[in-house]
Amino acid sequence: MVSSPIAGALKLGRMVFFGAMAALLCAAADAPLKLSLAELSARTPPAFTPVYLGRTVKVRGVVNHTAYHFPEYTIIAMEDGRGGAAILKAALDDTRLDAFSAGEDIEVTGTVGFLAGTIVIQPQNISVLGRKPAPAAIDLSPAAVQDLKYLGRLVHLRGHLQHIADTAAGTQIFLDGQAKLFLPRPQDQPAPNFASFAAGDDIETTGVAHLYSVRKPFNRGFELLVHEPDLLHREKPWVVPPVVLASGICMVLAVAFLLWSRERRLGKQRDRPRKTYQLGEEILGAASATDIVKRIGEALPEILGITRVHLFVYNRSGRTLDEVTVDGGETVSIPLGSPPAGTRAGAAACFHYRTLLVIPDIDRSPFPMAGKEGERTPHSLLFVPMMAQGEVVGVLELDQDDRARDFKPDEQTLAQHLGNQIGVAIRLLDQRSVQEQLFRTEKLAAVGRLISGVVNELQTPLSSISELAQRALEKSHAGAAEREVAAIAAEARKAAGMVARLVSFAAAEQVEARPVSIGALLKNLIEFREGDWKASGIRVRDLTSSEPQFVLGSQGHLEQVFLNLLVHAEQSLAEAPQKIITVRTSVLAKRLLVEIAFSAPPGSGKPEETAAVLGVTRSVIAGHGGEVRLIEKANTEPRFEVELPVSSSKERIQAAPAQGAAAPADSARRLTGLVIEPDEAAQRQLLALLAARGYRVVPVPNADTGLELAHRMRFDAAFCSVHAPGLNWVELSERMHPRVGGFVLLSDGYDAELAGDFEGGNRFVLPKPVQEAELERVLRSIERGGMAKVIPIKDVVA
Repeated sequence: MVSSPIAGALKLGRMVFFGAMAALLCAAADAPLKLSLAELSARTPPAFTPVYLGRTVKVRGVVNHTAYHFPEYTIIAMEDGRGGAAILKAALDDTRLDAFSAGEDIEVTGTVGFLAGTIVIQPQNISVLGRKPAPAAIDLSPAAVQDLKYLGRLVHLRGHLQHIADTAAGTQIFLDGQAKLFLPRPQDQPAPNFASFAAGDDIETTGVAHLYSVRKPFNRGFELLVHEPDLLHREKPWVVPPVVLASGICMVLAVAFLLWSRERRLGKQRDRPRKTYQLGEEILGAASATDIVKRIGEALPEILGITRVHLFVYNRSGRTLDEVTVDGGETVSIPLGSPPAGTRAGAAACFHYRTLLVIPDIDRSPFPMAGKEGERTPHSLLFVPMMAQGEVVGVLELDQDDRARDFKPDEQTLAQHLGNQIGVAIRLLDQRSVQEQLFRTEKLAAVGRLISGVVNELQTPLSSISELAQRALEKSHAGAAEREVAAIAAEARKAAGMVARLVSFAAAEQVEARPVSIGALLKNLIEFREGDWKASGIRVRDLTSSEPQFVLGSQGHLEQVFLNLLVHAEQSLAEAPQKIITVRTSVLAKRLLVEIAFSAPPGSGKPEETAAVLGVTRSVIAGHGGEVRLIEKANTEPRFEVELPVSSSKERIQAAPAQGAAAPADSARRLTGLVIEPDEAAQRQLLALLAARGYRVVPVPNADTGLELAHRMRFDAAFCSVHAPGLNWVELSERMHPRVGGFVLLSDGYDAELAGDFEGGNRFVLPKPVQEAELERVLRSIERGGMAKVIPIKDVVA
């Protein structure tokens, strides 16, 4: 029983605790829900009713406009600057909302209500927190304002008046059939006068986006609440409607533009032929193919509106189209037999078909134009065959990079005209080059004849002086004048030797090959130049062998070769700190090696002069069955190496009768051959085979040069490749046949039809690579044909 009071106390305590908890829960339920304006605007589809309807909430925002008065209530809108907005609603007799103006920052506690589709807050408490800049109106079109997200926002709207309707709550103004303006007014306020407004007027106003919808769903019936009639205005009507005025101005501008474009186009059409003809005249006067490429590369992009120009010239020897470059870069060669893929296939096709080829869009080209990966490919191409005298000289390629285009007929005509002029210019350049070579050859020949005449006149008095001096020396033996007479005799012999060398250099008559002592020849040349070398500070190291070393050939030609090499070495030492020329001879495997080294830094000589010296000497040494080369290596002196076959004792004995009189004509005599072969490997093989059979051979690079030499001298045999550049081999054989003992055509492999048509009358066909047995057969036939006495080359340099 004692526990009864304690149990009662515990029961009372539990009742108090649960009562306190219930009171706290009720207080929490009555506490306002703090929301943002965007959260307050949340709706539940499909009826679009408010999510927080009937809840007590607390929100904050900035008033965006003064209050709007309806017959039974007043509303005012506020925004939070983040796209959220809310509308406060109070009874008409509640004047709290009239106290607020745009820009006031307020905090509102109230109940969420729903007024004809618009979410409103019925305020219980409104606190002013401060003042901020008034929210700016957003510009919307009449169509864009029909959206729930703009409710309560301050909106700037512009549209055209449709019609005006008056209601008990206010005036409705309809714009463009979509937007509606609403001017609310209390019952005691008269309706505004809109008599001056008419349909089509341009209306501009600012107000709060609002919704009036009495049926579900509550997402229709949008309107814009506006305040005073003076916020609406009517723009003055145009005397001429803007559309008509704008159309007229556009038409005038269009006509003016068409006239200007037509005049500009006609001006370009008139100017284009004039510039093209002027360019053609400049091309015909160009000094080289490089100058032609440079000129058309500068002018054609402006004349024809293209990006780039390529010029390909036909190479007869290799049957290729060789590109002419301006900057001396790598030359592109297009083999006509198997052209590569890419744009080069179009150039080969243009050459084969001899007609102009237009490719407006490279992606639709009938040729494989893709090219290599990473290679720049133009969008459009125009290939023009360059014609001259009915032959295709080359191909002109015009590229367009930035866009695809179809070259118009007048542009194609101009391009073809220009291509033909380029072809004629290239043909003229070739003819001019041949004429210059012929003129230079004739000039040198005339100089040679003049020198020959002069030295022939000098030979007789010098011989008499030498003979008289010898007689005087015999009579004055042991006399007082013996020294002076001996000096006269020595100088006379030296003068006679110099005249003999001049005769060997430039004499018009031909001499047979004789044994030449290279050691004695070099010593004479060293003695001849020693005086000038001492004056220039050049020291000579003579390491020639004392043993006689003979080479079968022309002493005059060999003297000229070694003199040219010594003079070039002398010129290369002009700026060298140490000036030393070393001359050395040695024999290895029946080949005589002559080395002329000079103490100049490698590469100190001018490349063009070095090339000229090697070009002059190489053909002479090749005619003697040897070769010449320039050796330039790091840390060593540059040197010329001349390699010649050493003559045997039998050859010297056979040539000995020529010392006194002309040798009899027999099969063992040395013959002279002409080789026209662009392929270096085939040329070297043929030179070696002919030199081994005692032939003196002159190699030339093209048919035109070979024909020129054949007019100046007679050859025992002429060998011509079917791919020799210049004059075609058919015409060359006709023009050269009377001037050579035999004409041998070098073909690519055996061709029975070619041999049957061509051979006969000292004409032969020799397949490549040349076989010794076939060559021996051809040479034996030529010798049996009764060749005339050998007339060796008189002056290869000329």
